[in-house]
Amino acid sequence: MNFAFFDIVYSNATFDEIQVIGKEGEKNGRPYHIIGMTRKEKKATVYVLEWLDTSWQEEVFQTKTPRASLKRGIEEQKNSSFFLHIREFLIGEKRYEVAGGSSGPIKSNDYCEAFLLFLRMREAGWSIPTDSVFYETGWDCFSITSIELREELDCLPEWSGEIQVLADSMPESGAIELPVCLECGKTEELAFVLEDGTLANCYINNVYAMDVWAEEEKRFSDPVYRERMLQHVSEAELEQMKEHLFATLAEHCPKGKQYMVLEYECTENISLAFYDKEYLDCIEIPKEGSASAFLMRVKPDKEIGSHGLKLRGCVVQKPLDADTKTIEAELFSYSKMIQKKVDTLS
Repeated sequence: MNFAFFDIVYSNATFDEIQVIGKEGEKNGRPYHIIGMTRKEKKATVYVLEWLDTSWQEEVFQTKTPRASLKRGIEEQKNSSFFLHIREFLIGEKRYEVAGGSSGPIKSNDYCEAFLLFLRMREAGWSIPTDSVFYETGWDCFSITSIELREELDCLPEWSGEIQVLADSMPESGAIELPVCLECGKTEELAFVLEDGTLANCYINNVYAMDVWAEEEKRFSDPVYRERMLQHVSEAELEQMKEHLFATLAEHCPKGKQYMVLEYECTENISLAFYDKEYLDCIEIPKEGSASAFLMRVKPDKEIGSHGLKLRGCVVQKPLDADTKTIEAELFSYSKMIQKKVDTLS
């Protein structure tokens, strides 16, 4: 902390208008408290205090394996702010579109920004009720989410009574970690439980090996694909794209190696992720030089599988010898999209 930083924080906490809201509730299992709303010039911002659950980090950060990294991603998604997915506030007949937002732990700024915001709100009449879960809990357990409205306002609207929001579509994931032996040409049926207790079944219809290099060469040689791409890029740029892709592919799946692909159906409308078990539990060694990412997707030829359900595909992205027919894998996780909807805040 120094006075240069203090001056910036103090300036940020100087407002033309403040309105206290003070509503509490719970979303996705996390308590929240809508502190209030401020206006600086014509820009309005809503501030929300949220419970910050970090208990999961102790387990996830113990090991440096792909399994731990993937589980960390799932937990971070679960603990992301619901308020960052809001696209509109609906107050009576009026809609207020959200321009953007940010969220972070109070302690990340040495409490200074939070303290000044709380002080300004307190001077405007705000306080935390003594029976609130936020009242006696240390600030380390909280995050502050700020949401900026798009519309320029000469004065703040009266936000009393029921507040509704239009929440954008958002992903929801969960770990499964179910061992499965994948064998080329063999079908399999797997039963598992989602985090909300729903029982689901996965029907693996087909498992086969894929030569990624041959598939990508075929794609770049396809005249229909080339014609479509050349509508957006030049011939030279397309060749550069091809060179970059194969350079990246060489890092992840050397020529002569292959990936295993499976086509499956599921009784729930979810996508499944399968991984090689040995890969999940290996200790990750940082690579020197630039890091690259390569994500391979596959779409089955048919829309519907043999069980009358949507047919999906998954690539197990571990390079395998060409004669490999079986791997010990895991049905590691699922993901689904929670659709856009109108929700009510307490």
